[in-house]
Amino acid sequence: MSAIDTLLHRNSHARLVDPGPNAGELNTILQAALRAPDHGRLRPWRFVVVTGDRRSALGDVFVKSLRLKGVDDPAKLEKAANAPLRAPVIIVGLLHTVAHPKIAREEQAHAVAAALSAAQLAAESLGIGSMWRTGAYATDPLVIESLGGAADDQVIGFLYLGTREGPQKVLTVEPLDTFVSYF
Repeated sequence: MSAIDTLLHRNSHARLVDPGPNAGELNTILQAALRAPDHGRLRPWRFVVVTGDRRSALGDVFVKSLRLKGVDDPAKLEKAANAPLRAPVIIVGLLHTVAHPKIAREEQAHAVAAALSAAQLAAESLGIGSMWRTGAYATDPLVIESLGGAADDQVIGFLYLGTREGPQKVLTVEPLDTFVSYF
């Protein structure tokens, strides 16, 4: 698939099953992430790859997070426990802010988002389905610490990867004039 085809046809897929990317594909996906635009070459990203039984361990962290917030609804706790099992591989993109007099935390977060987007596009070009998720766990100190992050780190996204299952949703082509103006 050409780069333009990948960009024009990328589509998130909610149902992802085994197999996930193999070691070579995962390496390619992560290498693509490292090529993202980055102000000042600060490399404010850290990636945590979650596979196998570690997905259940991450689900346990999500449950503990909810319980610490006073959630005791069994359905919500079960959903949290099962969330990391949505795909065989998860790449967690963490913002690891680098102190810099000119490059703000927000700009560094944009670089991490660009890196995750590059990883998602690389997966798509390899024929691997993906879904980018965030949510309340992205800023939860317990989740961040459990992933090896520092106190001021933030999850920019959980990139779920695997084989697409079921039909692909059809995305409409939006007219450019809805979103684009010229100055």
